[in-house]
Amino acid sequence: MEPDDTSLRDDLDAVAAQAGPLRLDPTQVIGRVRRRRRRRTLLGATAGTALTLLTVTAVTAVVGGGGRPGPTTAGGPQVEPSILGPSPTGSAAPTPSVFECGRRLTLTDAPSSRSGLTMTVGPTRFRAAGLGPALTVTFTASAATQVVSSPPTLFQVLYLRDGTIVGGGPMLNVPGDPTPQGIDAVGYGFPVAPDRPARFDLGPRDRLCPSLSWQQVWSAPSAYEVVVLQGPVERGPEQTTLGIPALDGPLLASRVGLSR
Repeated sequence: MEPDDTSLRDDLDAVAAQAGPLRLDPTQVIGRVRRRRRRRTLLGATAGTALTLLTVTAVTAVVGGGGRPGPTTAGGPQVEPSILGPSPTGSAAPTPSVFECGRRLTLTDAPSSRSGLTMTVGPTRFRAAGLGPALTVTFTASAATQVVSSPPTLFQVLYLRDGTIVGGGPMLNVPGDPTPQGIDAVGYGFPVAPDRPARFDLGPRDRLCPSLSWQQVWSAPSAYEVVVLQGPVERGPEQTTLGIPALDGPLLASRVGLSR
């Protein structure tokens, strides 16, 4: 062995002698191991709980009507902007079109006939001074077809004076109420053909806007008009579907003047 190696060995022996005997307390070692295991278990449980909470929140947002998720960032899947609501920094969404008391009824695309299906309302029949008229609707078709729609009692009726909504239903908001409206779109069906029209009584439509009574209406019935709306119209193989009426969509519309 070289002199440097001998010197190094002597130094190590001296240090070992000064350190004294090795003392290892098994109790302390076991305690430290247990504490480390508890910390690891706690961290794992916390991470699992956070993941569960995130999952429940996401499900609640979808089931509870929280709206569609926004687009993801940094490499995540992208969502088409056309199916999203307005961004927090974007402009506010336009107020949805609704049937509202005091609003003028503007129909840009609402003929009485579409896709070979024609709807006619009337004539109206007087029932009583304090009630609305008895209404009927007749459907004719250029070819035999099955029509799927909401029941006739839910067909949308509006009463107008000088083009302004003054009553109707079942969808009708009070003045200044922009709450979106909706009824069952499908749930009823009837056949119609060129030689077999379909005729329906619509049931009571007695609702009027505030500050108007049926006594006032029947005192001057020629000043009022009845409009029945259905749509949008979708034509399939031997079947036509009438959806929920919407002011900004293609409709079937039929009008008749009110008379006693």
